[in-house]
Amino acid sequence: MVIGLICLGNVLHADDGFGPAVHRRLTARRWPSDVRLLDAGEGGTLDLLRQCRHAVFVTSLDPALGRPGQVLRLSDEHVPADPQGPLGAGAAAIMASMRRMMDKPPLTEILGAVAQRQVPFSTGLSPLVAAAVETTSAMLWREWGQSA
Repeated sequence: MVIGLICLGNVLHADDGFGPAVHRRLTARRWPSDVRLLDAGEGGTLDLLRQCRHAVFVTSLDPALGRPGQVLRLSDEHVPADPQGPLGAGAAAIMASMRRMMDKPPLTEILGAVAQRQVPFSTGLSPLVAAAVETTSAMLWREWGQSA
């Protein structure tokens, strides 16, 4: 069983590109053999989830959840069975579906930065969210990069 670091987002929607930006940063390091990195935009999310004992979804978060650029960690118990409102899409929806579809879903959590702007067909992260890319990457490296 592996640890999956699954980065979600769309680089064409401003701060929604946070997950792919973190993925690019993570791929610059050599990770232990039990850690798998995935840019969910490339597919393979369900296949990876079936192999995971622990999955971390890395994504931008709705501005209603905090201050722009703030990095938040939401554990599985923070995500309702039927997420709505600020947790109604993305990682929370995947987690809710996973609970219904898998006999033994992995331990899951969301690690993300609160978006400042999510504008369709607008590239580039806002400065606060761009700064959170390094913070989030460092957090993941400290926790999973040195696993045995």
